[in-house]
Amino acid sequence: MSPAKHVFITFLLLVAVAGVVAQTPRRRSTPRRPAAKPPAPQPTPGPVERTVPVREPQAPKPLAIVNGQIITTADLDPKLRREIESLAERIAEAGRQILELAINTALLEIEAKKRKLTSQQFYELEVGKRITDPTNAEISKFIEDNRDQIAANDVATIHSQVAALLRGQLEAKLSEELVRRLRSSTQVVMGVDVNAPNLPASAILATVAGRPITAAVVAERLKSAIYKLRLDAYEIQKQALEETIKDLLLLAEASRRNIPPEEILRKEITESVHPPTEPEVTKFYAENKARLGGDLDAVRNQIAEYLQEQDRLRLERGLSERLRKGADVRLLISEPRQPVRVISTDDDPSLGDASASVTVVEFTDFQCPACAAMHPILEDVSKTYGNKVRFVVRDFPLTLHANARKAAEAANAARAQGKFFEYAALLFKRQNALDVPSLKKYASELGLDRTRFDAALDKGIYAAEVRHDIDDGEMYGVASTPTIFVNGIMLRSLSAEALREAIDGALRTQSPPPGIAPQ
Repeated sequence: MSPAKHVFITFLLLVAVAGVVAQTPRRRSTPRRPAAKPPAPQPTPGPVERTVPVREPQAPKPLAIVNGQIITTADLDPKLRREIESLAERIAEAGRQILELAINTALLEIEAKKRKLTSQQFYELEVGKRITDPTNAEISKFIEDNRDQIAANDVATIHSQVAALLRGQLEAKLSEELVRRLRSSTQVVMGVDVNAPNLPASAILATVAGRPITAAVVAERLKSAIYKLRLDAYEIQKQALEETIKDLLLLAEASRRNIPPEEILRKEITESVHPPTEPEVTKFYAENKARLGGDLDAVRNQIAEYLQEQDRLRLERGLSERLRKGADVRLLISEPRQPVRVISTDDDPSLGDASASVTVVEFTDFQCPACAAMHPILEDVSKTYGNKVRFVVRDFPLTLHANARKAAEAANAARAQGKFFEYAALLFKRQNALDVPSLKKYASELGLDRTRFDAALDKGIYAAEVRHDIDDGEMYGVASTPTIFVNGIMLRSLSAEALREAIDGALRTQSPPPGIAPQ
């Protein structure tokens, strides 16, 4: 299965039964969008030799102490240990890929200038106009090829999402072809190694047709990439460590009782899990009907399996917590600290005082259900804090949402007439109807000048503005929606409580926003 298919199927699974129990909006895994400036790394013309160092086995590192026993990386599954120990290599590869992206961007801008076009116009000419909608046969084949892994029931929604995904795949392919053509006709000279230690910001990493690319150009994007890689490694390590600790404590308890550990699991978990009753299944369906789709008979078995699995997990957590209470457990690892991004507020719509000590920037998608759930929370919180907090909205339409980009353009057109937040509220309430005729209808409902609004939408006047927000978001490490920054620090948990906690923490510092850069 291709990486693109894998990411798409992950997305579908998240909208299936297991995803409906979230009490607060959650960030969803989403595919990388093909950027307007082709992101696909391509080799520099001519042979380029890269020496891959042979990685020596690392000495075991202590991870935790359990009742005096030290747990090290040597106690983890060998595959997981190799993945953790390859972190430095993956960071180095991220640096190389980000440099390739900067080179590709320069190639696009240079060629566009030669043709007296903007980068957006050139990209639209070479790529955008060549993108065709997939046929029904192609969409059906994709769905059929992945039938066993698609756990959603709304056929119309799946069809739309597959169509958007296949368009995205075609755009990526055309982007790669464009980059290859540009590289064959433009000189690219590599400079200092992007992964050299202690690189000054002025170090020249590559020169494209005489234009230098310095270390400063890739620094911000690399900062976000390094943090994500370190966070992924930490989470993998922590999860494996927690499982190891549970096993050790279970073995200790079994030894204390003088019985096999399997006996404890059988009595306290296996025999205690019971299938849900019909009233429990019906109640769950009634509470989540809007998200599940279909009638009760169509999803009854999925709900029953899900509720039974939740009961098993509850019993496992309970046993683990009881065993841990009487044990001396000390973790020796800690979550990596987030970098503070220098987030541009651009000239985007905002609420609150521009000189507020805290700035909240949201990258959103008007077709994203999680964004719709989070938006009123953001507006309510911004009102609560008054002039202490400024709330800024930037666009980040996802490739999987076929109407999201045009909806973002429409919101910008409404903003030009002073009705952004009113229009955005309508979009979030009517996510199932974001086609162009509907977008124009909503403009009439708000009393906007339709001639002016329709012209802006039909001519794509705000397409470049939306593209600019997407480019900035990707620079800051945004990969899903909603993504929220509080004074340049990304919010990890999407809830009112987490947002208020982040704002209160920023207010306590009593300092200007370090991670905000107005333009």
